[in-house]
Amino acid sequence: MRDLKMYQQLHAMPAEDVIETLDEFSFHWTNDARILDIGCGDGSVTMDIWQSHAPKNFKKIIGIDKSQLCVDFATQHYRSERVQFLRLDIEEELQKELEGSFDHVVSSYTFHWVHLQETAFSNVHKLLVKGGSCLLIFLGYFKPYENYRTLSRLEKWSADLKDVETKFVSPYHDSQDPQNEIIELMQRVGFKNIKVKLHQKTFDYASVQDFTNMMKCLNPFEGLTDKWHDFMDDYVKLDPKAGNISYQLLVVNGTK
Repeated sequence: MRDLKMYQQLHAMPAEDVIETLDEFSFHWTNDARILDIGCGDGSVTMDIWQSHAPKNFKKIIGIDKSQLCVDFATQHYRSERVQFLRLDIEEELQKELEGSFDHVVSSYTFHWVHLQETAFSNVHKLLVKGGSCLLIFLGYFKPYENYRTLSRLEKWSADLKDVETKFVSPYHDSQDPQNEIIELMQRVGFKNIKVKLHQKTFDYASVQDFTNMMKCLNPFEGLTDKWHDFMDDYVKLDPKAGNISYQLLVVNGTK
């Protein structure tokens, strides 16, 4: 994530999806809960949404992110006696002292960035105490993925977007049955009481400019950094209604 202050101004889409999910989904919180938030980003969702929905007597919330920039920003703005932030990549080997340390593992808008899905889900399982549960919210199909793919086939952008499949596109973007894919994966790593819901959704940014600014915050391609305006000009030519997003939201729940 490149511009955390701008992201805070424009992240209504993921924030609204998390709030709606928590309002509609009967997630059972444990009293004195120890909670891990994977992919905390700037820390605002950890603090403003997950903390507000957790039991008042929660023991601790730890937000993790693989970006040290995000961890430092979140620590500076949101750290408290019961809320902390650490650098940790869910696709890497876990520190042994973290295993079996959490009653709940939650995550919003992170697992579509994860290339090693089985490793990540296995790590979530390891992090939980016996009987602990996870609630993971992330994208399946997402209209911009297809537009980035189209642009990656153009000679002008092919070098900059050569890693579009592994750096950007959700592993479930092309899936005909993402729910069963995820259920089977979670069963392999040991989860029980698995529920996977898929919601077809749309979101309208206030303007195309807001959309392009949001995508700039999330841009994983170094080669586009100095060419952003040119790239987004081509994107909007390809998709004049760029600020109107259609997508699939996956809501995943399971217990250890």
